[in-house]
Amino acid sequence: MAELPLSTLDATELADLRDTVRSAAAESGYPEGVRALEGSPTGLDADLWRLLAEEIGLAGVGLPEDADGLGGLAEILAVAEELGATLAPVPFVTSTVLCGQMLAHAGPAAAPFLARIAGGEIAAAAITDRSGRWSPYAISATTDGHTVDGEVRFVAFGASAEFFVVAARMADGEPVLLAVEGTDAAASPLPALDFSRPMATVAFAAAPATVLVSGAAAEAAVDTGVDIALLATGADQLGGAQRCFDMTLEYVKVRRQFNREIGSFQAIKHRLADALMQVEMARAGLEKVTWDASENLSADASVVKAWGSDSFNALAAEAIQLHGGIGFTWEHDAHLYFRRARFDAAFLGDAAFHRERVARLLDW
Repeated sequence: MAELPLSTLDATELADLRDTVRSAAAESGYPEGVRALEGSPTGLDADLWRLLAEEIGLAGVGLPEDADGLGGLAEILAVAEELGATLAPVPFVTSTVLCGQMLAHAGPAAAPFLARIAGGEIAAAAITDRSGRWSPYAISATTDGHTVDGEVRFVAFGASAEFFVVAARMADGEPVLLAVEGTDAAASPLPALDFSRPMATVAFAAAPATVLVSGAAAEAAVDTGVDIALLATGADQLGGAQRCFDMTLEYVKVRRQFNREIGSFQAIKHRLADALMQVEMARAGLEKVTWDASENLSADASVVKAWGSDSFNALAAEAIQLHGGIGFTWEHDAHLYFRRARFDAAFLGDAAFHRERVARLLDW
């Protein structure tokens, strides 16, 4: 079972990785290109994912070396932050991070599926309850050890998945983590607020499955994968929140009213100062786990997710308000970040859910 290193790149190499990801997404037309995905059943830019996954190698970030993976937690968070800043419609957080980390902690049976993810195939995690959260007490799929039955809602990039990583229970209640080929499941796209983060309801009807790990080890594998995905989501939120702050700051420097830039008004200064505090607190939470091994990964992950959700929601709303009339238009990017903020806040549990989880984990 592979342990995720904190980092394998030095500061210069990590900065180069950020620049590469940012440039690839921007040159592919994002964030502006997200508008073209409205109504798309997949919400995926397959060409961009092919570039990022296969040519740049992002599909293997954070995965074990024996699966052709590279990098550690710092690399995962750096990539997720840059993709969040550009709203890139690719399944890095959901496939490479969530599914990849579950499989990396699922033992030798998962090795062939890890190699497929590292090669650029899209995996989707069918693990959530009916509210889109992970809870070992609310697993909706069942298995007899050979096939899987049940319906799982809110499966991110479910309509694009080439295989699913499924949490299920045996008749005696034992948890099992399995892999199911995409052709053996039925994915029905759900209406999405964020065009670049598609969701689906996935139905399994006696679907042939490969058992990866069972019992307490299965729950531990999912818990670890979810925790690292929560951190990656927090990085996605930080990237989006920072972009909202930056474009709002630039706007108030040039927008004039009453013969002066609106950024010179004290009320605007106060709102931007509060916004910057939100961004920096979210950044501090991520840096805490990036450079020092966490003593309680689950609690730290939930803190990052809860704070990131509040921060990004607040920054996206401020971006719209402080841009005035133009901020409410379809042509401006502010609403695209607002949509992503709402998706990220709900993904794998909202801020209230994670505050309660922290309290439970720390016995408060």
